[in-house]
Amino acid sequence: MKNFIKLAACYAITMSLSACADNESDSATKAQSSKQVMNTVQIENNNQDQTINQWYTGTLKFYNLEGGFFGLTTEDGKQLLPLNLDNKYKKDGAIIKVFGHIDNNIMTIQMWGSPFKVISAEMISEGKPAASNQT
Repeated sequence: MKNFIKLAACYAITMSLSACADNESDSATKAQSSKQVMNTVQIENNNQDQTINQWYTGTLKFYNLEGGFFGLTTEDGKQLLPLNLDNKYKKDGAIIKVFGHIDNNIMTIQMWGSPFKVISAEMISEGKPAASNQT
């Protein structure tokens, strides 16, 4: 009878250790699987949101359409709609250099140029000061 109890105790200990090992293995597998899913999501997001920041130089012009806005025509003819350009650069005819990226995920009422998120700007040549109704 003593042997049976010892054997049952050994069997119970072996089973509980085995269950813990499986549980740890499952946790490691789940963590690895979760990492793979996160990496896949990140790769998919990176493929969708390829934001390439670069410098553009161009002439800023005030357009008195649809409430009025400033548009930047670059040296190579691209039309950029600077979304967050600081007011100190908003001068009709100014030649400026902007650093940022085109954001095609934004819709605007201007329907002019490509929406452009400005990260940095430099004044090259000042234009006319903005009138009080120009923003």
